[in-house]
Amino acid sequence: MTTNGPFLLPESFPSATSLYLYQVNRYISFASMTYSILEIVSTLPDEVELIWPARRGFMKTVFLINKYSPLIDFTLVALVDLVRREPEACRVSFQVLTYSYLLGTLVSEFILIARTYALWGCDRRLVYCALFIAGMMIPHAFYIVYDMLRESDFKSGQEVTHLIGCMPNIHDRNAWPAYTYLICSETMVVILTVLKRYVDPEIVQGSFASVVLPTMYRDGTCFWAVVLALSILNLLMMFFAPGGLSYSVQMPLRVVHSALCNRVLLNLRRAAACVPSEGSEDSSAVLTTVVFHQQPMTNLGTGGETLTNYTFVGADVWVDDPESDSSSA
Repeated sequence: MTTNGPFLLPESFPSATSLYLYQVNRYISFASMTYSILEIVSTLPDEVELIWPARRGFMKTVFLINKYSPLIDFTLVALVDLVRREPEACRVSFQVLTYSYLLGTLVSEFILIARTYALWGCDRRLVYCALFIAGMMIPHAFYIVYDMLRESDFKSGQEVTHLIGCMPNIHDRNAWPAYTYLICSETMVVILTVLKRYVDPEIVQGSFASVVLPTMYRDGTCFWAVVLALSILNLLMMFFAPGGLSYSVQMPLRVVHSALCNRVLLNLRRAAACVPSEGSEDSSAVLTTVVFHQQPMTNLGTGGETLTNYTFVGADVWVDDPESDSSSA
């Protein structure tokens, strides 16, 4: 059966420019996925050397979740962007994607907060402060996400959903406070990192602290600068970019956030593994992922100082103690 009249598109159908922008956003998402896979592959040798030998523990689990969870997000993005064509399927898939994104970001933030807690010698006041701030930010972030999901109405634009997919019916500009909380959290971490650098006593060259702490200071500030730049760019895109590009920086931000947190842990373990153990009177130094413990270590440096705040504890990677090695075997 043929018709003589022109085919009329629905009024809600995106313009040609919008369709092009949706395609650009799709390219950005898949470029982010490529970067994530390359990051996973490039850090795999360090992971095998520094993470896999550790006993199964909480921080090891957190590291693995943080490293590989972006792959789950990209699988969900592919479902939302390429596969789903029914309004209900779009709604469910986008909800799962949104909460997966939020939980993955919180895992990355936990790594940085744990590193800062270790840097400050396991100061309980820092824990109380972090719990208080998280108790205000995290519930509100979940509510913001919940409220944003209610505004993404796939049924009213089901003609567009059937023809193009889920993305044109997603409206997430109101989620900007959650990204603002991310900026605040990162800024708090870097302020505490820089502050610790100036309140620390002079560190003796060649000591355990002189090897590990500069790595923590360097990674903390560089990480903050990169994530801050991407976070600001993301907010600008959400407010000022056309609808097809308003969420284009969110997946790059997620990937870079996860990758840099992985680098923080791997660099810390790499630096700790380079600490010379010869001549140490107390060779019970347990080098782990992030968290430190108040276990004295004597004569680690040229000055024979005692470092009570810089002994790692947690999921151990390397123990410079033959008796411990034989017992653990």
